[in-house]
Amino acid sequence: MRFICLTATTALTVALTSCTDFATSTDPEAPASLFSGKGHSPVPSEGTYPIDLETTLKLAAGRNLDLAIAIEKSNAAAARSDRAVLSLIPDLAVGASFAKQNGLLQDTLGTPVNTKRVSDSSGLGTASGVPGLSLDLPLSRAIFSPLAARQDRAAAVAAAQAQEHQIFADAAAAYYELVRARSSLQLARELEGAAGQLADSTKAFAAAGEGLDADAERAMATHLLRKGHTARAEANLIRRSSALARILHLPPSLTLVPTDKSVAATELVDPDEPVARMVATALKFRPESAQMLAEVAAAGNRLTEQKVKPFLPNVSAGYSNYEFGAGQGSSVSRRDDRDEVTAMIYWKLEGLGFGNAAAAREQQAELKLTRLKEARTLDNIANEVAAARAETYAQRARIPIGRQAAGHAKKSYELTTARLQEAQGLPIEALASIQTLAEAKQAEVDSVIDYNIAQHRLLAALGHPYR
Repeated sequence: MRFICLTATTALTVALTSCTDFATSTDPEAPASLFSGKGHSPVPSEGTYPIDLETTLKLAAGRNLDLAIAIEKSNAAAARSDRAVLSLIPDLAVGASFAKQNGLLQDTLGTPVNTKRVSDSSGLGTASGVPGLSLDLPLSRAIFSPLAARQDRAAAVAAAQAQEHQIFADAAAAYYELVRARSSLQLARELEGAAGQLADSTKAFAAAGEGLDADAERAMATHLLRKGHTARAEANLIRRSSALARILHLPPSLTLVPTDKSVAATELVDPDEPVARMVATALKFRPESAQMLAEVAAAGNRLTEQKVKPFLPNVSAGYSNYEFGAGQGSSVSRRDDRDEVTAMIYWKLEGLGFGNAAAAREQQAELKLTRLKEARTLDNIANEVAAARAETYAQRARIPIGRQAAGHAKKSYELTTARLQEAQGLPIEALASIQTLAEAKQAEVDSVIDYNIAQHRLLAALGHPYR
């Protein structure tokens, strides 16, 4: 369905100088690889860059800063999980030591002794009390910290996935807004051209004594107003390009140009599906559900650690093997290898046990808070799904209305043009007809674009179950 081009046949005929190729289509076909692939293709730093929806989503996956931050948070959580597991492995120390003493000492019988002595060591550990291999670990932490850290990692990964879904929806919406802005600019230019030709025709009609000066003045004012509307549409197109470039982390000097010559209603989710079933799907596939499940599990592990901490021992062990040298005076007279093994196991009550009880109460409160957060998150998911479904359902109803309005406006315009060509109407009548046609076509495009945006929002609310 295209906009109608008018041809100037007489002084009374108003014509549009160009026709737009932008149209709507009833084809519900969506790109098969809509969410496939990551990364991005090279883009220039300035000038214009043609872009479509699939490229938009790929660039969002590879360049969006919010998503990159979420991914790095998951990487940091993975590193913390690895550190928690690696705490079970002894530390390794290699070094050397030197000691020299001059002065008074006391032997085991209490007799003062003047001495001069020197010693040194080098190897695995040192003689100054730093073991070569050492382990100092509470068993409660050794058992439960890796479990909690693993859940933290799972929660961070799920949070990154949720961020990705949101970014995809935002990027798709920004792209469709860019398409809408270009359509609005095309309509504004067409209407400005038609108003300009109408102003010239009406002025000539009045000069010939066949029309009113008031109509000529009105037509000129309308033409000037349409110029203002075109300028506003041009500015809006630049704003929408900048908004999409910001989401895609592209240079602000780059002008994004949508390649779509037509916009089709994209069917990603059937809005006729019952709300209860959609909510169940979202609770299963939304990353936020997995995120909260992991956070609750992590908080539970930390609570268990504090509860069992007073009853599980702390383990300390060390092993050193180094060359030890010693002697009287200031010179080393003998060197030999030395092996040292230490081991210790002990139970510890922090603050006579009251500190342990306070730490357990703190973790109990954290667990309750996390469960409350989980309940709120699940409620939000259900509400988001219901709202997104209702929005999609309502926007779908606008599409046939917009299409019918465009059809009636087209018919009205054709009848008005025929009257003008037969010298049965006034030029001023054409302006209202053209304006109605442009508004109806914009309403038709808006209905499809709003429906597509609602579809992407609904898909994100469901957690992308069809990927």
